[in-house]
Amino acid sequence: MGTLCFAARFRQWLYPQWKKTTPFFVDVKWRWIQLVGYMLVSGVMLMACSGPAFGGSATPQGTAAVKQIALSQFHWCGKPLMVFRDEGATTGSGGAPKTVADWVQVKADLGFTVFLPAALPAGACLMSASATIHDPIFGGNFTIGYLLPDHSSISFSEAPLRAQNTAFQCSPSPAGNSTKPVATTKTGAKTQSSMQLCSGARDTTHIVFSAQGATPVLAQFFQHLQPNIAWIPA
Repeated sequence: MGTLCFAARFRQWLYPQWKKTTPFFVDVKWRWIQLVGYMLVSGVMLMACSGPAFGGSATPQGTAAVKQIALSQFHWCGKPLMVFRDEGATTGSGGAPKTVADWVQVKADLGFTVFLPAALPAGACLMSASATIHDPIFGGNFTIGYLLPDHSSISFSEAPLRAQNTAFQCSPSPAGNSTKPVATTKTGAKTQSSMQLCSGARDTTHIVFSAQGATPVLAQFFQHLQPNIAWIPA
C-alpha cells in the first residue's frame, strides 16, 4: 500500500512540473523521469514482495535448462492487481480518471505496440500490470512486473517513442544494486550479476525494463522481445 501511495504522490508532483516546461522538455526530460520513476517504484515493490531471498539468476542471464512457458499460462502471485485508466475521461464530480476493464480497448488506444518476452521460466508469477491511455504527459503507458522462481524479478514500462536517442543502454538499478553469485565457471569461480535498468527502442515503442544480468545478455534479451504477446492469465 505504501508503494502505491508513493506512486500516486510521484504523479501528483510530476504534473505541475510538466505544466511549467516547454514541449521539448515534456518529450525528453519529463517522459524519461516518469518512466524511470515508475520502474523504480515497481522495483521497490517487487523487492519487498520477494523478501530477503531477492536476487539470483533471472531469465535474461540465460536459463536454457529451465522450462519456459507462455506468459498467459502464469498465475497471479497473489490477489490480481491489474489497473487500466483513461486520463482523458473522468467519473463523477471529483474528476478521477475513468477505469477501463477491457484490455483490448486499452491496447488499441495506447499509441504504441507492447513488446514482451514470449516466455518466462516455469514457476514465475505475475505481480502486477497497469496501463494509462490519453495521458497529457506521454499519451499512453504500460507497466508489468513478474517474480521469477529464484525470487528475482523482471519488470517493464513502455510508452510511445519520443526521444531521438534510441540506442540500447543499461545502468545499475537503484532499486536493486546488490550483487550476488549467479553461475559457476569450469574452474569453480563464481560470476557476479546485479540488477540493471535498461532502455531502448523497438519500432515506435520506448521500452524501459529492470532485470538482473550482464549488459550483453540483457541486450540480446531485449532484441528477442516480441510484439502483441498474450499476457493476461488464462
